[in-house]
Amino acid sequence: MFFLGSALAAWLTRHNVHGFLAFVDNFAAGIAAGLLVLLYERWRQREVEKKLQTIRLMNHHVRNALQIISAASCGDLTEQPTKTQDAVRRIEWALREVLPGKIEQTDSAAPPNPGTPKKESAA
Repeated sequence: MFFLGSALAAWLTRHNVHGFLAFVDNFAAGIAAGLLVLLYERWRQREVEKKLQTIRLMNHHVRNALQIISAASCGDLTEQPTKTQDAVRRIEWALREVLPGKIEQTDSAAPPNPGTPKKESAA
C-alpha cells in the first residue's frame, strides 16, 4: 500500500496535480489500506473460530470417553474391558480424525460404532 500510494503521489506531483486531488489520493490510499487490514482481520478471526470449534469437538469426544472409563472402573468387572476398549477407541478416533480437521466439525459427528464392521475398499 505504501509503494502504491507513493507511486501515485509521485505521478500526481509530476503532472503538477496539487490541492484537492492530492487530498483525494491520500484519502483513497487510506481507505484502501483500511479495507486491506479489515479483510485480513476477518480472515484471521475465521481461522481462530475454526480452531476453537475443533477444540470444543475434541473436548466433547474425549470427555465422554473418559467418563466411560471412569464409570467402568466402578462397575461390573465383566463389562469393564469392553467399555474401556470402546472408550480408548473413541479417544484414538478423535485424535486421528477430529484434531487434524479431516471431518465436518459438527456436534453430530461421532466416531464409528465399534460393533459395526468396517467397509472394505474396492481398491
